Amino acid sequence: MNGKQAKKLRRKAKDLTVEWIQSLLPEHEASKINLKNFEAYMPEQTHVYANQKIMLSSFSQKWFNQKLKKEFYEKRLSKATKN
Repeated sequence: MNGKQAKKLRRKAKDLTVEWIQSLLPEHEASKINLKNFEAYMPEQTHVYANQKIMLSSFSQKWFNQKLKKEFYEKRLSKATKN
């Protein structure tokens, strides 16, 4: 993955994170959340220790990045195998 694609995925991950936070809150509070201040509403812990290993906490910024990157490569692989 080149830098342009990675940057595009990180931006999309931020958008999805904001949408997810807004879906959890009532409308009057959801309108206060945007791309500039959404990190204040996210938990500080990005990882969780469970089953004797450290795992990425679900619905954190890094988690969204990881899921989008995985989806990107799956689409890329499916396009390559169809041809």
